[in-house]
Amino acid sequence: MDAKLSARLLIVLSIAYGAIVSVLAALHSQAGIIAAVIGAPVVGGLWVARAVFTDKRDANRT
Repeated sequence: MDAKLSARLLIVLSIAYGAIVSVLAALHSQAGIIAAVIGAPVVGGLWVARAVFTDKRDANRT
């Protein structure tokens, strides 16, 4: 998987995560708190893993 594809996938995942947490919060659901507490470190960890394991030269290539 190249750097651009992984970035796009993580952006879509981040948007979907934000939308889910927003909907659950708007519905005053207890699951919204759980999703936020568990999901934020998971999504953040995926971004960190991408930054650590992505070849920097591949990311600069067009």
